[in-house]
Amino acid sequence: MMLRKKIAILTLSVGAGHVRAAEEIQRALADREDHTEARLLDAVELGSAWFRRLYVEPYWWMLRRTPGVWRRLFERRQRKRHRSTAPRWLFRYGCRGLLDELKAFAPHLVISTEIGAAETAAVGKRGGWSNTPVLAVVTDFQSEPPWVQREIDFYCVATDESRSQLIGWGVSPNRVLVCGIPIDPAFALAYDKPGLMKSMGLAEGRPVVLVMGGGMGPVPLDEIILNLERCRLPLQALVVTGRNEQMKAQAESLRGKVAVGLRVLGWSDNVPELMAVADLLITKPGGLTTAEAMAMGLPMVLTHPIPGPEERNLDYLTRNGVALAAPTLREIPDLALRILSGDSERREMARRARELARPDAAHAVAQVARALLEQGSYIELLAYPPTRSDDSAYVMFLGPL
Repeated sequence: MMLRKKIAILTLSVGAGHVRAAEEIQRALADREDHTEARLLDAVELGSAWFRRLYVEPYWWMLRRTPGVWRRLFERRQRKRHRSTAPRWLFRYGCRGLLDELKAFAPHLVISTEIGAAETAAVGKRGGWSNTPVLAVVTDFQSEPPWVQREIDFYCVATDESRSQLIGWGVSPNRVLVCGIPIDPAFALAYDKPGLMKSMGLAEGRPVVLVMGGGMGPVPLDEIILNLERCRLPLQALVVTGRNEQMKAQAESLRGKVAVGLRVLGWSDNVPELMAVADLLITKPGGLTTAEAMAMGLPMVLTHPIPGPEERNLDYLTRNGVALAAPTLREIPDLALRILSGDSERREMARRARELARPDAAHAVAQVARALLEQGSYIELLAYPPTRSDDSAYVMFLGPL
């Protein structure tokens, strides 16, 4: 009887993106019948109430009330190369429920998709809750020093820049592979746009703008809608508010009051279809959402980045010509008009986005995970960067790191 290999995927749900990445890796691992069991463990759900009060809630409070303070803390952490986002005792005792669950599950591999979850995995390995390889998956376009933990065996990152950062902070080049940000492969499929528009009750010939980013973050979607009225185009707006019921109500209150065709959605499981009908995405520069848009070849206007990682995402995306930045909401109408009226610029943004996109990232991460399961810590890169056409060329096994 073949031994079932177990994988624990650790996340910390300070935002939906880290959880979505974990879920996509879990699905990719389940695509092959190879006796692998992957279990998702959330440090917020399994951690103590005081851990949430000390670690999670202050983060969101600062983002909403004092974003400048959070930016200074982040930049200081980068400048000083701090190797932790919080004292280790906070993860050791605050995440004891997760660590105990990890020990009971006894996985053969641990995967982390969030920086605090990676620190928790390192604490767990250091403290004896687990003694298996740890694979860290960075879900932004750049890295941070706290990702560098001596207990982490291997890294899957989104970009060459992220890889170079980790190497500069002391990680062996043989331990870092560029895989992309794990997303649903459905974002790379071809869709029947006219058919989807008809099924959604959208009018042909009118540009469709998809507005996202209000699930937990600080993006004022209602104010974006009000500003879109000044775009001078007959827009149709699809507004996804996530689980933010207050924002959903505020957006719905504008129906019939603005010269924009408006459809407000809460949490949506059909984001690939929404992106497929859209001509433009307006959102904040979260790693997962922007990676999904890139796979779709969907041009973006980005606003209200979370200080720190999302500001660096914004820099990466604008530098590579797949998005335009709107420092203020009043700039959104002109940027939207520029993209929606300029066919050549819109096509070029779409081309660059698809060129940079890695819609197979979840399966690439799953392949690395299987390789670590088969060989433990005996893994080395075959070539860098890996070829996308030949999955077998991602890694090979040569000897100990």
